[in-house]
Amino acid sequence: MFPVRRMFIFLMIVSSVALLAACQDGSSSSAGSGSRTFAKNFQWQPLFGDGTNDASETVARVGNIEITARDLEMYLDELPSGQQKRYEGPDGKRLLLKRMIEKVLMVQGAVGKKLYNDQDVARTIITQRRNTLESAMINYGLLRDRKPSNDELKAYFINNRSDYRQMGVVRARHIECKTRDEAEKAYERLVEGGKGNDWMNVMVQMSVNKETRKLEGVVGWFNQGGIIPFIRDSAKFTNEAYGLEIGLHPPFLISDRWHVVEILKRENERPMTFTEARGQVEMAMMPGWQDAIVKDYLLSARKDHPVVMYGEFAPGKGLSADELFSRAMAVADGDRKIELLNLIHTDYPESDRADDALFLAATFALDNWVDVNVADRYLRLLLEEYPDSELAEDAKFLRDNLNNPEVLNPQSMEELRERNRQ
Repeated sequence: MFPVRRMFIFLMIVSSVALLAACQDGSSSSAGSGSRTFAKNFQWQPLFGDGTNDASETVARVGNIEITARDLEMYLDELPSGQQKRYEGPDGKRLLLKRMIEKVLMVQGAVGKKLYNDQDVARTIITQRRNTLESAMINYGLLRDRKPSNDELKAYFINNRSDYRQMGVVRARHIECKTRDEAEKAYERLVEGGKGNDWMNVMVQMSVNKETRKLEGVVGWFNQGGIIPFIRDSAKFTNEAYGLEIGLHPPFLISDRWHVVEILKRENERPMTFTEARGQVEMAMMPGWQDAIVKDYLLSARKDHPVVMYGEFAPGKGLSADELFSRAMAVADGDRKIELLNLIHTDYPESDRADDALFLAATFALDNWVDVNVADRYLRLLLEEYPDSELAEDAKFLRDNLNNPEVLNPQSMEELRERNRQ
């Protein structure tokens, strides 16, 4: 996601640039005499800050451009962390201000030469503005402060329950020896027991691992193939030790060391509860959930901003509805499939494929975009625009059960209809 403060600064700078105007300012440019130019009132300020009221002291002036203490702080914050280090120390801010002054001089020179009318420069400014405003809409207009609700997370968890399991783990302690004879002697003493043969005495006297000796030989909890600090080839060690029963075991060799291991406790693999898995669920769900919000907006925005396409791009001028349907069914990529189904609805709204396309788009949206709002919109469009469709009953049932994971993934249309009849 675009960093909040940097994105806002960039947005204020770039969005202050006027749109390319149809009127000419009478001057020629390297773009050619027939090219469009920026209007005479081309706005190139502010250069720093965030466009809000700045009451901090002025630290420099370059022509008619003031640089304030807050500008200086914000410009430093804009820089990557690696570059920020260059401006640490007593002379850091002075060097940074010098760099800002150089930037102002460059910009003033570009404005004086009207380089904003150069075709390449104008295109770059327009591209940066477009990309900045698009990022602003996504990160601020749509996604800021939005997270899946607890009910949405639970529904996702239930629908993907098999992905969330608590791995089996064991807790153990060991005595590490350089030779088999030493390890067997340690094991025999522990089995014999009695005075001087308790775990602490044997471990302190015979273990060569200085680090685990400090921990009374305890290596902690580990899963099969897990990594344990201070043990050579610990993945091999955990693979060997994981399957042992609770209790003391004869020595085994790992790498060039012999280990006497006692398994202290075991917790077997089990399904995770929602509370345990919640963080993982949110992390897994978030990308698709956010993507669904963006796609849902793009669907709804057409009502406020009608889209008309002309010429060879006008509806019905491309592939036929049947051809689009065949292509949609043939592609493996979910997003591409939904895009092709959308084309059927927008290019051939009167065809007998349009309602099929909306229904299938809804089911594929559930599989690919996680968020049920997108699927709900497709189903609602189907019910509003094609109330007599053979799929209307199925669409209503699916829409009524979008938040019920038990019915989200029917294996066939017949299965869906059977659930609807129950």
